[in-house]
Amino acid sequence: MPALVQRDVLTAAPPGSDDCLRAAQHLMEVGFIRWNAASDALHVSPEARAMLGHGLDDEMTVAHLLSLVGAADASRVHGLWSDALAQGHTTVDAEFAALLRDGSVRRLRGVALLEYTPDGSLAQGTIGLQDMSAQHTVLQALSDSEARLEEIQEIAHFGCWEWDYTRQQARFAAETLRMLRRPMDWAPGMQELMELVPEDQRNWVVDLYVKAFAEKVENLRYEVRHVEDDGTRDLHTVARISYDAQGHPKRLLATVQDITELKTYRRQLHSLSFFDPLTELPNRALFVDRLNQALIDASWHHQQVGTLLLDLDRFKDINDSLGHSAGDDLLKQAAQRLRQVLRDYDTIARLGGDEFAVVLPDVRHATDMGSIASKVISAFKMPFTVSGQEVFVTTSIGGALYPSDAQDANQLLQHADAALYHAKGKGRNNFQFYSSDLTAQASARLTMESELHKALERDELELHYQPKFDLASGRLVGAEALMRWNHPERGLVPPVQFIPLAEDTGLIVPMGAWALRAACVAAADWNRRSSDPLKIAVNLSARQFAGGELVNTVREALSAAHCQPQWLELEITESLLLDGRDEIRGVLEELSQLGITIAIDDFGTGYSALSYLTRFPVQILKIDRAFIKELPSHQGNAEQLVKAIVSLGQSLNMALVAEGVETKEQADYLSGLGCEVVQGFLFGKPVTQLAFEQWVHAS
Repeated sequence: MPALVQRDVLTAAPPGSDDCLRAAQHLMEVGFIRWNAASDALHVSPEARAMLGHGLDDEMTVAHLLSLVGAADASRVHGLWSDALAQGHTTVDAEFAALLRDGSVRRLRGVALLEYTPDGSLAQGTIGLQDMSAQHTVLQALSDSEARLEEIQEIAHFGCWEWDYTRQQARFAAETLRMLRRPMDWAPGMQELMELVPEDQRNWVVDLYVKAFAEKVENLRYEVRHVEDDGTRDLHTVARISYDAQGHPKRLLATVQDITELKTYRRQLHSLSFFDPLTELPNRALFVDRLNQALIDASWHHQQVGTLLLDLDRFKDINDSLGHSAGDDLLKQAAQRLRQVLRDYDTIARLGGDEFAVVLPDVRHATDMGSIASKVISAFKMPFTVSGQEVFVTTSIGGALYPSDAQDANQLLQHADAALYHAKGKGRNNFQFYSSDLTAQASARLTMESELHKALERDELELHYQPKFDLASGRLVGAEALMRWNHPERGLVPPVQFIPLAEDTGLIVPMGAWALRAACVAAADWNRRSSDPLKIAVNLSARQFAGGELVNTVREALSAAHCQPQWLELEITESLLLDGRDEIRGVLEELSQLGITIAIDDFGTGYSALSYLTRFPVQILKIDRAFIKELPSHQGNAEQLVKAIVSLGQSLNMALVAEGVETKEQADYLSGLGCEVVQGFLFGKPVTQLAFEQWVHAS
């Protein structure tokens, strides 16, 4: 067992002082420099030489040694050395950066022990050197880490603190003191700590800790709210408690976070989840929740609950013509009017678009729901001011009643929606109750909508053409293209049934593009075979102006059919004349510059738009059939209106077209007024493309 023997020998022999010194040097990485004043020479130990660099001269002086001190520390170290010599100090202790000959830097600590002669001059000294580089690196890394931690805590509004129950002392991170608005040297007792909690919340926080101590609970979470001069702050604390062997609390380590901003975000998220940001009304999710709650209450108390669904009549026209910002403004004003006429305990919600819904709890009689709906309709009689203009917007309302009409929220909403659709079908601006017949109608509407989506794909749409004639010569001058849906099972579906549905669903845009292409093909074909040019009119929906693709759609239709722009006429409604947006006028001007004729359809039945005529590139006014059917008659205002429209058109150098001419008397009267072009059953009904070609060949 040599190792044991060797060990016994080593432990048996007492170490000498040099051995102890060498062992200490090895363990602590210490080097020594001895200096004799008489010779001014230094004796540098191998350990010290390694620290200072192997390129040191053998005969080194104190001046050489001091020259190794880095510039940042040189003044301080020189000052310490000079002060020591001047005042006879026996010890000089300094830490400094040593700049070595190879360009590297090493952090050293030097302790000089000095001896003096009787006359006070320096006799000799011993300098111990210790390499502090590794320790300095660790300390610097620790300092950097703590600094980063403090910065992270500051960014996150997150701090920590602890309480030592044995010493009755607290320690705080800097961010914690900033959050608590206390000085950095704050050293509170337990009583002062508790006073951090606002007085109105202090008792329950104390009770929380007392209960935790009694049950040896190790983790606690709680929030307190601080109401201060500069606002309210919410602080969230997570505490971990450690106990000694006897079960007494020994140490409490806690984190505290300012969650004021987080709670604000949560409130905003809640608002976005359950409220419409535009009108600040409940949205569909919150509406359904409140409707369900109202139904539960009603079932317990044997009461009735009413549900109203309403939307704004002609909202799409205003939104498309005046712009989305104007539409948003109108929706906010409509929401405010609903608040004014409905009861405080009624729930008003915006379901989306221009659709609103109302929960009416505790409706005693169905007539009560009708009375409330009438108040809503009356509230919309006054004009709205949108984008500096007065516009009149009515509302259509459908209502359903629990439990007579439906037993749950979804069914109640479906039935109210069916009643709303029925109200629209009866001319809008009215209220309709649900009836069982409406369910079948709503189902039929859904079926038609689904089939209309497929009509384009299946090539079920076709254009019929109603001829236009020049009154003076009787010559065929063109036709109006009218869309028809040739359903494989229903046959020809009347436009009044599917055009409004196409407008509501947005299908009118691709359907309108198809109509343009088909009309251009027909116009190009007929004009190649006709001696007199024919102009084909196509109706445009206001929805086709949204998106900025209309001009390209028209160009592509003309190009693909090799159709001349002067063979195409585009009919718009008066509502577009009220649009103040430059892009609408710009689209019409682009179309007019292409050589396309712009006509106003059904002129005189919509807005009072006379002041807008000069702003738009309009060449034709079409007099609505509603005025023509009363001609000639000296009763009523029809004659005066038609005369005014003709006079207006002539003064603005616009061509005039009369729609719905059915009798010779009407034609003669219009001819006398100077109306140039007519269309109507007297001259020809809308017919298929093939049938219209007979007029083309005869012309």
